[in-house]
Amino acid sequence: MRRRLARPFGHTVSSARILSLLMGLAVLAMLYQRAKEPQFWRWMTNESRADAEDEQSKSTSPVGGLKSSGSVANTIENIVPGPNETDPDELANLRSNLKSIQDRQPLQPHEMPAYWRLLGWSRTRPFAELEKGALRDVPYSHLWDEPDLYRGQPMRLKLHVRRVLAYDTKENPLGLKKVFEVYGFTDNSLSFPFIVILPEKPAGLPIGTDVEGEIVFVGYFVKWMGYRAFDKKKDAPLLVGRARPVVRSAGAGQSGGWELAFLTLVGGVFALTFLGWFSLRMLRRPRSATAGANVIAPEQLPDNWMANTTAEARRESLPSVSDFVTATPLIPATSTVDAPVANPATPPASAITT
Repeated sequence: MRRRLARPFGHTVSSARILSLLMGLAVLAMLYQRAKEPQFWRWMTNESRADAEDEQSKSTSPVGGLKSSGSVANTIENIVPGPNETDPDELANLRSNLKSIQDRQPLQPHEMPAYWRLLGWSRTRPFAELEKGALRDVPYSHLWDEPDLYRGQPMRLKLHVRRVLAYDTKENPLGLKKVFEVYGFTDNSLSFPFIVILPEKPAGLPIGTDVEGEIVFVGYFVKWMGYRAFDKKKDAPLLVGRARPVVRSAGAGQSGGWELAFLTLVGGVFALTFLGWFSLRMLRRPRSATAGANVIAPEQLPDNWMANTTAEARRESLPSVSDFVTATPLIPATSTVDAPVANPATPPASAITT
């Protein structure tokens, strides 16, 4: 039997293998292009890509407070001159107001002086200046365990917004007619929300009970506020301050979309190719194993394979005649000629002699 030798590069290579090779090269090229970007390695420093783009956009924004992000343009910041925590008298008044704060309870009227004072402080300085001196990403558990330690402290949070409500306010020291209540969670808090109160809604952030958006909030922690959701009592940290939308570069979202689609397509092709190859291999394996076990190629037999055997062994190895020839009766079992039957009582006739 003549054996065929498979050539690594030739007509024996199937089109599926060539397609798999091209797909692998395309994936490697794409990964190489992504690895050259600095944002690709920011996961090692616990900094998200959106934060990096946001910081880059802030640093390159023009002077005067005007920022542009695609179709969303932020207006000039509304700065209201007034006292803040840099004033010793104002700080002493705040400490007196915070003594009446009760955590894990709804917002009470006697807590409103501290509420309005902190909200007014957040409007006295530019957003960048307020953000510079704020605590960043305070763990959710720390606020729960030690609320008095962080009460009245400025904090910075990057929130994934899921709910935005607008409320008309009563007469207040700041002269505000409306405030916005925003529910959102951070990467650390997971499904546990923060509640932030804003005097102005960031541009591009919709109002509703089921929204999606991202903002950077800078403000002051007031208390753990109790509220009811689906007839269940819950608590969430309440903060007052200001916010701005997360700025993303125009090409970031577009490139991420087609890259994800391409990776999904390549992964599907590889999965289907592997499943088809594995199925064919499993179907052909029993047949080839059986054939290879029972068949010996002639060229594999030695030239003197009968030299060391005795005559008796060769005779026994040959098949007997009885294996090929079957004896058949000469006379059929049934015959039309009746043979004469001798009478056992009559002795046989003796030979006549003369």
